Amino acid sequence: MVRLGKNLGAQLLNGPALITKTITFTAAGTGLQGASTTIFTVTGEVLVESVSGFCTTSLEESAGTPALILGVVGSTAQFISSTTATAIDANEFWVDATPDAFAIALPAKVKEILITANIACEVGGSNNISAGVIRFDLWWRALSPNGLVVPA
Repeated sequence: MVRLGKNLGAQLLNGPALITKTITFTAAGTGLQGASTTIFTVTGEVLVESVSGFCTTSLEESAGTPALILGVVGSTAQFISSTTATAIDANEFWVDATPDAFAIALPAKVKEILITANIACEVGGSNNISAGVIRFDLWWRALSPNGLVVPA
């Protein structure tokens, strides 16, 4: 809802919206080396207030060293650069390359970012992620009249 005020311009009255999506990684699917998985589908222009991951089941590897990256289509590491997948353990927040189990300040790369592309994670490194689960939480605001984010 928008209210117009004298000499104030438009004011957004609603706060940001929260959506979540849980991704389960398997070696033959979302954990496949080189695989890109869309987490949130974006329409129009959107302000990402914050995006974070919370691991509910530790990420595992079958061999080699898989990595996980979080970004947008066209800028794969926009939010979180390459993180060794097996460093992401159950009950840890994933907001940077060093996951933390207790509390962590949100780094600049995962908050207050303008986007127009889908949010996705990509498996890099030299192998597959064979198991694990991450819940992704996204606080966002529409900037354009058609601005929208939905779970993929």
